[in-house]
Amino acid sequence: MPTPDTQTQCFLSWIDRFPHLRVLVIGDAILDSYLQGAANRLCREGPVPIVDVAEAEYVPGGAANAAANVASLGGTTHFLTVIGDDAPGGQLCTELERAGVQLEGVVRSRDRQTLVKQRLLADNQLLVRFDQGSTAAISQIEEDRLIEQLNQQFPLCDAVVISDYAYGVLTPRVILHLQRLQERYARLLVADSKRLKTYAPLGVTAVKPNYDEAIALLNLPRLSGAQRVEQMTRHGQGVLAATGARMAAITLDRDGALIFLQDDTGTVADPARTFADPAPSANATGAGDTYLPLWRWPWLPGLTPTGRHRWRLRPRGSLSPSRGRRAATLSPCGAPWRRAISALLTRPS
Repeated sequence: MPTPDTQTQCFLSWIDRFPHLRVLVIGDAILDSYLQGAANRLCREGPVPIVDVAEAEYVPGGAANAAANVASLGGTTHFLTVIGDDAPGGQLCTELERAGVQLEGVVRSRDRQTLVKQRLLADNQLLVRFDQGSTAAISQIEEDRLIEQLNQQFPLCDAVVISDYAYGVLTPRVILHLQRLQERYARLLVADSKRLKTYAPLGVTAVKPNYDEAIALLNLPRLSGAQRVEQMTRHGQGVLAATGARMAAITLDRDGALIFLQDDTGTVADPARTFADPAPSANATGAGDTYLPLWRWPWLPGLTPTGRHRWRLRPRGSLSPSRGRRAATLSPCGAPWRRAISALLTRPS
């Protein structure tokens, strides 16, 4: 069996450091709910199926999913958000605690409803989704409580992940405070947002737009299929210029992702590409939240772009084949996992 090369050895040494890293995740939390059953008859009141619900599943969504995924990779994860002081908020906290996420930064508010996205599936076919909860900007009092937690947690963390769904948690005041903290403490800062230009003044290290967000940022036309890959290969480095980031991963769902990296001289090399094992669209919710922490970990000293690219290429199958559950499957704990990764990275191509 081939011996690990320098990049692989460096990567494996960082695996051993995962449990000692502290990561702060801030953003819009969602409780994702999945009702699963069978549909064998139609409703008399209208031409719709009757679903006999046999199973209900609740999982963290949005920024909460990103936090759960970071925790699954072994880091100490602190989560900052604002949710309702209600039953769905309690359920979300229970799921996050089960995932190992630290919740002292979660603000519970009686004036806010926890955002819930409930999906109804019959025989694994998605029929309908119901959304309910607060999406307006948080109040000044809620901002004050969130900023207080931000002041406590930011200086203590090695990296900060922003997961912004534009559901009201990351207000202009909170973003400005993030900017001031970043200017003072200069942490590794990764942003995943529908409005990435907003975070350019923060000095972000890396960004992760999907295709729709990238073309909106660059004012490009929407294309399809292989044309998307060609279009982003030509123009994707513009994401770095627009956001001020040194690294960008543009996710293209079934077409994988393109990763652009700017070196210390300001030169941007040809992008590295990763490939996906496509899942059915009904099962592919939250893929970006799963990709974000898997991609963030290798942005660490000692790994070249090639080494990071090889790492990002490997994690696959993060989505459940039966429904949209999105917890990352990697958990870098112990020698067996380390040996498995070593075998993957040293396998002849």
